[in-house]
Amino acid sequence: MSVSQTLNEILKSVLLEHPNVFLVEANHHQQAHEFILDGDLPLGIGAISAVSRSLNHFAEEQLPAEEIYTIDVCSPGADSPLKMLRQFPKHIGREFEIILADDTTIKGHLTAINNEDLTFDYFKSAKPKKSELKESISIPFNQIKKATIILSFK
Repeated sequence: MSVSQTLNEILKSVLLEHPNVFLVEANHHQQAHEFILDGDLPLGIGAISAVSRSLNHFAEEQLPAEEIYTIDVCSPGADSPLKMLRQFPKHIGREFEIILADDTTIKGHLTAINNEDLTFDYFKSAKPKKSELKESISIPFNQIKKATIILSFK
């Protein structure tokens, strides 16, 4: 088994001890191995550190001593697109820029999730008039090409 396969298997078992933490993406480039984690609740440095420590501990036990590798365990950046349906519930109420499979772009607030459908409230026009009311749209997760949180510094 390769180093990347071994690390993936170790991470799976480590995450069993952290049921609210999940793998979003694993990137393996030669000897560098990056694991991007997220959580059902906001993910703190404590949870990331605990997973990282366990992963490193078991890697030292299971990989040959002469193997050269680095492991980076991190969370997605604040401006990283959401990639999994499991990432959305903790962001209900936040504003998103959604690019659909047909390249339509919608900016709106996530208001609800029902199974695999996400509901957003949005204005049809880019610069809505005060009299314009928000509309609601339900989008199946599999129709979303890219979903990014719009950061607000108000």
